[in-house]
Amino acid sequence: MSARAFGFAAREPRSALLLLRMASWVAALTLLLKFLPLPRALKFLTPRARPRFAGDSEHIETELARLIDLLLASDFWIFTPTCWKRAPVLHRFLVLRGIRTRIIFGVRREDRQALDGHAWLEAEGRPLLEAVAPDYTVTFSHPN
Repeated sequence: MSARAFGFAAREPRSALLLLRMASWVAALTLLLKFLPLPRALKFLTPRARPRFAGDSEHIETELARLIDLLLASDFWIFTPTCWKRAPVLHRFLVLRGIRTRIIFGVRREDRQALDGHAWLEAEGRPLLEAVAPDYTVTFSHPN
């Protein structure tokens, strides 16, 4: 794994540094949720809105999603492919680029038995970076 990481850092040094920043926020979120309720943890994680960066928003969104997905796909220690980690950290980095999003948490019943949950991002009222539009009952959103 370390050889792959060094190779990635050599090929994409800027992306590697951004990935490290994302990793620190995944760690911060994981720790914060041990001690704070979700709304306070998300408030801490969310930076002030910034002006939109010049450039292609769709490219920025896709690149940030690629990096957080790469990090969480490592499935090591606290870096697990879970939506409740992906959505807040991705939200943070999109806001830093001036792309306004909301984190949405929802639930639904699977097969009338188990309760299933999901977290995703919305921009302008539409799901962002989701392969299929989520079909969940919204239970919480941030910012409100």
